[in-house]
Amino acid sequence: MEITKSIFREYDIRGIYPDEINEAVVDQIAKAISIKCDKENVSEICIGRDGRLSGESLLAVLSKSLSFYGIAVQNIGLVTTPILYFAAKKSKNRSGVMITGSHNPKNYNGIKLVINDKPVSGGEIFDLINQEKDPSSKIGDVKIVDIKDYYISEVTKDIEINKKIKVVIDCGNGAAGCVAPKLYKELGCEVIELYTEVDGNFPNHHPDPGKVENLEELVSKVEETNADLGLAFDGDGDRVGLVTNKGEVVYPDKILMMFARDILSSQKGSIIFDVKCSNVLPEIIKSCGGEPIMSPTGHFHIKNGIKKHNPLLAGEMSGHIFFNDKWYGFDDGHYSGARIIELICKKDMSISSINNDLPMLFSTPELNINVTDDNKFKIIEDFASECSLEGEKITIDGLRINFDNGWGLIRASNTTPKLVLRFEGNTESDLHAIKDMFLNELSRICPDIDINLD
Repeated sequence: MEITKSIFREYDIRGIYPDEINEAVVDQIAKAISIKCDKENVSEICIGRDGRLSGESLLAVLSKSLSFYGIAVQNIGLVTTPILYFAAKKSKNRSGVMITGSHNPKNYNGIKLVINDKPVSGGEIFDLINQEKDPSSKIGDVKIVDIKDYYISEVTKDIEINKKIKVVIDCGNGAAGCVAPKLYKELGCEVIELYTEVDGNFPNHHPDPGKVENLEELVSKVEETNADLGLAFDGDGDRVGLVTNKGEVVYPDKILMMFARDILSSQKGSIIFDVKCSNVLPEIIKSCGGEPIMSPTGHFHIKNGIKKHNPLLAGEMSGHIFFNDKWYGFDDGHYSGARIIELICKKDMSISSINNDLPMLFSTPELNINVTDDNKFKIIEDFASECSLEGEKITIDGLRINFDNGWGLIRASNTTPKLVLRFEGNTESDLHAIKDMFLNELSRICPDIDINLD
């Protein structure tokens, strides 16, 4: 069977169902995972899936194949990725496999995995696929386990909310619908639900809170119901989007600023953030006595950074936030939402006021240019080597240039056939000038690209 190599990405495994990823491919991936488990002395693994239409059959094959190769399985069923990570943290072998297409279009699916409490790249699994392995003489036990209530009870013990908060939650018909409504009700909130029914067709809007257009209905509902805040989650629940009581969309780097100030007021340590975040974030971290650490984008890199630096907090512009101060250090959208509500109560201020206490930013959201998986890295390589713009150049992930009046970034997406860009200026006119400079330079170096930003 021919397996498409491009589905094995830097962070995880992702492809179109059934052309690139299907039951036969997952059977082979399960064999590779079992070889990795054997190397790490892992005898049992937790598995789960998000709400995609292909998830149920792929999970069934994953369970059967892992068991066939001698690995015991705890099948936790339809869950969010954070609940799978939680189950892995609580299990004896600290290992888990999640069948998820994350925020990709509905015809995608994929795999995120952690073995022995460490993230595993798609590339490492691909390298193991061609290794031979005989079926095990002892078939692994398979147990069906429901861990959602255990997770909810642990979050409610961890979070302190001392007043009635009205929250609108938009699950975008993704897997967060199986946990978020109950979680926030258990925390004592008044919960207004938008699209909490899990439906892999995503009939209302795409479950990606990183795109402002996907938050329009949440903004309207917050304003209409006079809610204290709105929270949105991506397809597998590991990312959060925030709307204030005044209907303002707060970008995740500003959410990280709020948390950095709060956490560093009582503990000192490092905070990790990705290359797409505002320059104001490291300034705030330093002013509060913390150590800022910039990372390449991607949960794989952030998790390895957490292993290395043991920070109090980590996060990405995409909305992945990792709490490591009093939680488990994995990215968790619905827990992050609970921490935002806790912060509102602790400060006794509206989320809009907390946001307004932060410096005003002149920045774009994440912008994309459509290219191909085959040429995206070559485009970045050419741009980085031929770019004539003057400034401090950071090349840990694409090219970020810091200027006196702001910064610009261009990098290749690791999960989609796109270039990712972001710009920030000290003023509105600085922002436009930096953006124009970058795009003009891109047109000069790569004239064949159709520069349509979306």
